[in-house]
Amino acid sequence: EFEPPFLVRTKSQPEREELQNQYKEQKKRKSPYHALGKIYQKYSPAAMLENKAAVARDHLANERTFLAWLRTSLSLVTVGVAITQLYKLSPEATHAGAGRSIGATFVILSILFLYMANARYFHSQVALTKDFFPASRGAVLLGSTAV
Repeated sequence: EFEPPFLVRTKSQPEREELQNQYKEQKKRKSPYHALGKIYQKYSPAAMLENKAAVARDHLANERTFLAWLRTSLSLVTVGVAITQLYKLSPEATHAGAGRSIGATFVILSILFLYMANARYFHSQVALTKDFFPASRGAVLLGSTAV
């Protein structure tokens, strides 16, 4: 008889009970990392929220949005450095100053995007913990006009 792989088949009642017992035994034993876990729980800056409705989904979406802003910021720095280098490599070095100023503009925009990412992330996080969601019109307007 073919037995499906471990992750596919549904566990029987005795198998579930055995796994629960193994889990309880594992919790009773102290691992070397137990003290480290206690320290982390005591001093962790993370906010522990009850996962009701869509709390976890909303906070993870907020993190993804922050990472998208960060990725855009890194892209702007890359473009700024590339423009500066392209103007330096051109045969007519007379435009090197223009390339440097255009590159610096992109780097400044990158810093601005990184600031907006941090501000939006923490503002949204505080609002989400109070069961609100801020619509960010200003950040979207800045981002779309800057790029």
